[in-house]
Amino acid sequence: MADRDNFPTLRERAVTLLINLAVFYAAFLAATGRLLPTGGLESVWLISAFAMWFLNLLSAPWFLPPRDALANGITAAVILVTIDLSVAGQFRAELEAIRWGSLFYCLGVAGLALSALFFHDRNKRAATGRFLFQLTGILGRGEILYTAPAVISIVGAFQQSFSTIGWLILLWILFTIARPVERVAAAWRLWRVDVALDANARSVGIIDRIDHPNIVRVRLKPGGIWKPRVLHVAAMPDGDQQFVLSLFSQVQGTEVIGTGLCVAAADDKLHLPMGHVCVLHDEEKTAGFIEALSGAKGAELIGFTVENSSIGALRFEVAASTNLAEGNVVFARLNGQDVFYQILDAETAEESFDRNPRGTHIVRAAQLGCYSSDSGFTKYPWLPSMNTPLFAAGGIAFPAPKIGVREFEIGKVPSTNVDAVANIDELVEYHTAILGVTGTGKTELALDIVREAVKRDVKVFCVDFTADYRQRLADLEPEFPSPTAGQANDLETKLFAAETGEYGAKKEKAVLKNAIDALRTQTDAQVDAFLRENRKHLAIFELAEIANTKATLRLTELYLSSIMNWAKKNRRARQIMLVLEEAHTIVPEQYGSGFDFDTQFVVSRIGQIALQGRKYGVGLLVITQRTALVSKTILSQCNTFLTHSLIDQTSLNFLESVYSNQHTRLIPNLGQFEFLAFGKALRAERPILLRRPFDPAKRAASDALRRPLEKVEPQPTLRARASD
Repeated sequence: MADRDNFPTLRERAVTLLINLAVFYAAFLAATGRLLPTGGLESVWLISAFAMWFLNLLSAPWFLPPRDALANGITAAVILVTIDLSVAGQFRAELEAIRWGSLFYCLGVAGLALSALFFHDRNKRAATGRFLFQLTGILGRGEILYTAPAVISIVGAFQQSFSTIGWLILLWILFTIARPVERVAAAWRLWRVDVALDANARSVGIIDRIDHPNIVRVRLKPGGIWKPRVLHVAAMPDGDQQFVLSLFSQVQGTEVIGTGLCVAAADDKLHLPMGHVCVLHDEEKTAGFIEALSGAKGAELIGFTVENSSIGALRFEVAASTNLAEGNVVFARLNGQDVFYQILDAETAEESFDRNPRGTHIVRAAQLGCYSSDSGFTKYPWLPSMNTPLFAAGGIAFPAPKIGVREFEIGKVPSTNVDAVANIDELVEYHTAILGVTGTGKTELALDIVREAVKRDVKVFCVDFTADYRQRLADLEPEFPSPTAGQANDLETKLFAAETGEYGAKKEKAVLKNAIDALRTQTDAQVDAFLRENRKHLAIFELAEIANTKATLRLTELYLSSIMNWAKKNRRARQIMLVLEEAHTIVPEQYGSGFDFDTQFVVSRIGQIALQGRKYGVGLLVITQRTALVSKTILSQCNTFLTHSLIDQTSLNFLESVYSNQHTRLIPNLGQFEFLAFGKALRAERPILLRRPFDPAKRAASDALRRPLEKVEPQPTLRARASD
């Protein structure tokens, strides 16, 4: 402390000089009434003070003690020689004695200083030189050399007022011996140093790098702790101080680098050395900053955006260990709005520092948009800037969606309480496809949509060759319009005959046409009765006994065409939904499938319903395991897709035209009861991953359909029966 007291800064010396000069000038003005000093005796004490402080305070940093003493001695001697004591009425002899005695003392000090400098230059280690050096520093101090001229001036000039003499001498003694201004400056300097030392002791590290605009990399001190989501203060290179929220840390060689996010400027600056970062244990302030950044109380900071982000797809670096998962929703606060993104994928990445590469997780998330209870998710037209903080949406209490009479909840957005809403009218009229491999939950979703449609007075006609719908929808008391077993077998026989008849099978084809016309009349009657009846809204078409694919397609076409014809005649009298379970067996892809002309005609006829059905209130719900096997004419007309897990590349290639590449890559990883939803019927303008809760009652109902295999006698095929 003492050493630092002896070496004030030049700025402190200058301030001390100005204060001392101001005090003595005020005393001079009060004692003489003059604005400017003169060459008279009354000004000598002021000039002596000015000379002493200028030499001691400003020249001292560049002078060795002998040189400082030499300058002071010569200056004091010049002042003593030029003093005019002719105006002194009393004590003139005494003052003259003091003057000449002080003059010889000043000259002796100057000579001693010259000797010390001479010996010092010859041999810096000589004992005589060191002694003279120290002696000069003691005897040649400015307050000793200039006191005599000051006292002579005060006593000689102000003899008419002994009180003035007393006050001026007291002032001189106080400022030359006690040196109050210098001591206050030293105390202030020591306080600042102590505060800086204390701040340095609290410092956890020094800023190593700043990534524009708000990411700070801190080289931590040994033992420095950088826990995630703890508030710090950083003294920036531009002189400002920033509040920094710690994110994560990583080892670099023998050091640790901490990464933090600048969250706000610090108005009340700490006494912190430039470049240093210290911890600020203020949980309330930390929570306040996170709330200000996120716009939500209790939000969890999980990362910040990085390069190669776009409006539709965001890339962000994970801030610390978090419980993120595929499908989780995060959000950024942009221009006062919460913009939500859904995690689609993540990968590891490296970032190079000075020594070692740093491993991190880079997460891809697709934009969902801004949320409201009226509109659901709507697109946001821009993207976050670099290093924008992202927060987990799991802690936000979203307002419940406003569900209209024609709407229902189709699924829930993972990690949130948001229910996705679908409109039954747009599901029906604009056609819908439910895709997914076996066991992913697509049939459960289809059954729920059927129930929602029936509940809203939609006539539902299900084509189901699995026999599952009969039992799973039994509580809705469905009707089962279908040909009799005999009619079905007869049609199957006639189709086989038309295929195998000789010379073009003209006779067999004529017989087949008459049979189909007869069935069409019966079909029209069944369809008309079902669609006109107001009590029942569900019909299930089953053909479990028919093994011939052509017969299945022909009968299906009869009923679907009959429904379409009825809708044309009774334009929009009923809203009708056609459910095609296992659609790849009903509307297969024609080209390359080996079907003949007649079969292709049947498939095309069903495809016309997809193309024209909306005009007449007829829509399709297509359910299939593989898009590759389904007519693309049908799928291309679907405006809403509900896609569960799929793994075949053909299906994924087709879905790239529906979703983005990022969404398509997600599809093979979807779990049970998870599906990707997009289309006109959903209250969301971008694709969204949804999840449906597990329902034990539905699982029990599905398990009840499984029966142990029984030994049965093999039945002859149609060809065998025909040959018999």
